[in-house]
Amino acid sequence: MAQHPSPGADEPDRRTAEQPAPTQSAPVGDELSKALRDVLTLTQLARGVLAERLRMPLTNVEAVEHVIMARAVDDPIGPAELSRRLGVTSAAGTQSVNRLVSEGHLARHPNPHDRRRQVLDVTESGFHHVMGELAPLLGLLYQAGRELDEADRAGALRYLQNVSAAYRAYLASDTED
Repeated sequence: MAQHPSPGADEPDRRTAEQPAPTQSAPVGDELSKALRDVLTLTQLARGVLAERLRMPLTNVEAVEHVIMARAVDDPIGPAELSRRLGVTSAAGTQSVNRLVSEGHLARHPNPHDRRRQVLDVTESGFHHVMGELAPLLGLLYQAGRELDEADRAGALRYLQNVSAAYRAYLASDTED
């Protein structure tokens, strides 16, 4: 039986060095990259455990966290921005906000700069509910940082800032070709 080459078999591979073959795996990286991957994986697992302990859907826990963090930097967010940050539709975001308001975790207030819009704030009970479960983890993370000397802290901070910049660049990149 004669062997026939598959179509295009004699054509040169047109992929460039920047375009890995579809079956080629992503770069493994160095020890720092592996440690970051481990932290990201453990963060996801901890978020799931936090949601279980709070008896809340993960999206609602993330919503409360976004509202708390936005307030912490004095940049309150409204329902539309919260939906964007959660990666859900406006309808799904509104449903989450309505549920969190009815459960007493969040409150809506008029936006002080545009009274037609709303901003979200975490209620005192919502804050205590989430932080009651989150505080032990935050304490452990704080202690991990305190165990570093100033030079190591500066290096860790620089690395984390570079990682943040990489994520921002990725999020801002135009993925459509």
